[in-house]
Amino acid sequence: MKKRLLFCLMAGLACGGFFTSCSDDDDPTTDEVVICPIAQTTYTDASGLVLTYSGQPVLGKQVVFTPDANDGSKATLTISGVLDLSSLTGMMAGRQDASAIGVPGVIPGQVTTTIPVDLTVSGDEVSFEGTTDQDGCTIAYEGSASEGGLTLNLNVTMPANDLTGATWTISGEAPIHFVWESDKQISIVPGMLDMPIGDIINLALSFPLLGEQTVNGALTQVFHSVTFGTDGNITAEYKKNMTDAEWATSPLNVAQYTANSGSLRLFLNPSMIIANIQNAGLSRSTTTDIVTNLMPVLLQYLATGIPMTYVQEGTNLSVYLETETALQFVEALAPIFQDEAFVAQIMQMIASNPSLGQLSNMITPVLQQLPEVIAATTNMEVGVNFQK
Repeated sequence: MKKRLLFCLMAGLACGGFFTSCSDDDDPTTDEVVICPIAQTTYTDASGLVLTYSGQPVLGKQVVFTPDANDGSKATLTISGVLDLSSLTGMMAGRQDASAIGVPGVIPGQVTTTIPVDLTVSGDEVSFEGTTDQDGCTIAYEGSASEGGLTLNLNVTMPANDLTGATWTISGEAPIHFVWESDKQISIVPGMLDMPIGDIINLALSFPLLGEQTVNGALTQVFHSVTFGTDGNITAEYKKNMTDAEWATSPLNVAQYTANSGSLRLFLNPSMIIANIQNAGLSRSTTTDIVTNLMPVLLQYLATGIPMTYVQEGTNLSVYLETETALQFVEALAPIFQDEAFVAQIMQMIASNPSLGQLSNMITPVLQQLPEVIAATTNMEVGVNFQK
């Protein structure tokens, strides 16, 4: 009996060994090792980066590709902005340390975006595709990379807000939202006639400063509407010239936004700002002065966005800068209005238009007293009024 039991036990062990041996032949005990062919690499516009956002090119960004040290089938993409100050040569000298300037990332509100990706390796190239949710944003991505370059296409849906997906047409009656209250009034006739600065500016806006056009009227002819995209882009319908028959649409990825409960952050492309000022028709010296004075103010808001307020009442929308931010821009521009050449340009423009005789008497006192008015400012709002 004991011999029979021992025999059965030996036979069972032999059988188990046989089947285990067969299984080992079919399934290797070691997995195939995936090796990523790309080391950690930083890609920029100058080194092979092709980046799109909502199907349109984005410049001024960088992507750092970092392979997983423990798994060659995984990597991380770190997307951030870079700032080329070469176009601002001479404008920033002694004004601000370029290394201290924050730069916006590719997604509005995110200075840096990090995306973990699963890689498909094919020779010396990798590809990746997927979707991730971050900070309320849904980010769909796809691309490929090699040592020579990286292509990355992003389609982003931002968190919904009051403005998402809506198009607003500029108000036909009062397109410019402007409030300026100061404890210092402008003395037009010393001891006899004082006027609030806000009244003077609003009066100027109603005069035909541009040929036969008022500033308000001219604005409605060249600026039609804005659309707040679900991807965080702001696009505008506008005309490059008043004589154009059709409205043009601004490109994507020039102006972006985030919005929440009446607070809006506007993210701008500084290169576009320079181009727009240069196309304004002012003299080269005046253009340089404007850019030089405005640029330090704008650069401090590149990463965080320009803080604005929006107020929606029914079908009306006002978007404007409030006192603290608006004053920074006014103070930056104030020295230009003390420049004799610039003042001469303004006075020549007024002199060529007989209907501006009443306004010409106010220009000199306003410019002379502007620093005191700015110093005594209690409230300022500068923006645009829209209708849905």
